[in-house]
Amino acid sequence: MRKLILYTVLLLLGCSLRAQETGSTDRFLTATAQYAEGHYAQAKEILQQLNREDPADDAVNYYLGLSEMALRELDAAEQHLSLAVQADSTNTWYVYAMASLYDARQDQVRAGRYVEKLIKMNPGLYNTPNTLSMVADSKVAARQDSVALRYYNQALELDPEYAPAQLGRTELLRRMGNFPAFFTGLEAFIRNEDVRPQVKSNYLTVMMDNIDSPFYWVWGDTINRLVDIDREMHPEDYDIQLLKLRMLYIKQDWEAVLQQCDVMAELARSQENMDHLAEALSIAGDVWYQQMGDKAKAYETYELALKADPDRTSVLNNYAYYLSLEGKSLRKALKMSARTVELEPDNATYLDTYGWLLYLLKRPKDAKPYFKHAMLYGGKDSATVLEHYSKVLEALGESDLSLYYKNLAEQKSK
Repeated sequence: MRKLILYTVLLLLGCSLRAQETGSTDRFLTATAQYAEGHYAQAKEILQQLNREDPADDAVNYYLGLSEMALRELDAAEQHLSLAVQADSTNTWYVYAMASLYDARQDQVRAGRYVEKLIKMNPGLYNTPNTLSMVADSKVAARQDSVALRYYNQALELDPEYAPAQLGRTELLRRMGNFPAFFTGLEAFIRNEDVRPQVKSNYLTVMMDNIDSPFYWVWGDTINRLVDIDREMHPEDYDIQLLKLRMLYIKQDWEAVLQQCDVMAELARSQENMDHLAEALSIAGDVWYQQMGDKAKAYETYELALKADPDRTSVLNNYAYYLSLEGKSLRKALKMSARTVELEPDNATYLDTYGWLLYLLKRPKDAKPYFKHAMLYGGKDSATVLEHYSKVLEALGESDLSLYYKNLAEQKSK
């Protein structure tokens, strides 16, 4: 029964019947059955024998190419599928296989050409948002922007909320510099409930990573509005909450920043994500210290952050360094700083904090090796590190070298 079904399918697909004429029908049908059941290596072995007997048989080339494609032997698959298409360029299954092959090879241009051919051959079957978007993507890759835009528009006429077409068209408009249309399209994409929240927040974050100040000056309010729309739709998405925090940082609205840190911390607790909780508390601690000038609140927040993640190096370092500036709890600070150096031994900032604490504890000899190491990993680019090192050297009686690093620190400060 299985062979009868496969034979009927082959007739419907318009495959060559030369295999039957040469007495190879049974082997051919066995191979197609093996392929249908996922036994690609076994199918390939039979089909290779048939191909040697008749290299021009398009049906054999087709199924051999499919088997090789399933086995990720893409060069061989391209050779055999190309022969099948050359033998019968009107067979949509052959053309579809070529499109799939080039899609697997991530060759958007050639994949798009074959999909475009499929649409023309059978628009009733292949004129879909998916295929139209694939063609549009291929035109983008070929730098045929106006043609790509036409295909994206056709896809969206069929399905206004087809996300790949929405995103492709939006990104194309950005590249073309049509920013009013770009942001209109981006809002539609953000509002699309079929798109995963992480995809939306990732796109917005990458966009923010790649814009400059003049662009933000013009479009910042629009971006903020889109971020707020995303947050309202997906309050559980930590990444969009983090991006909102970033927008508030740009505005230097520190009260709002602290409120957003609270939102992020509560979200992290509800999701039992200690890494996110430590991050939110770490940022809040820095704001309490640096912008609000509330040291007690900063230290309290750092303690909470370290309960969530005892090895959060940024918290350990900042907490330790701020204690060093106050000259209090230096042994506690030294212990925290030692852990940062243990975790990141080549971080010049952490080496500086640890060495400086040793100096403050009257241990300049112990501090010197850490500053020497810091010099190898970017310490020479920091006026603070250079100044600290000069004081350590001065305490050790190395006056000339101390003066050298002092001068370097003064030059960096200018």
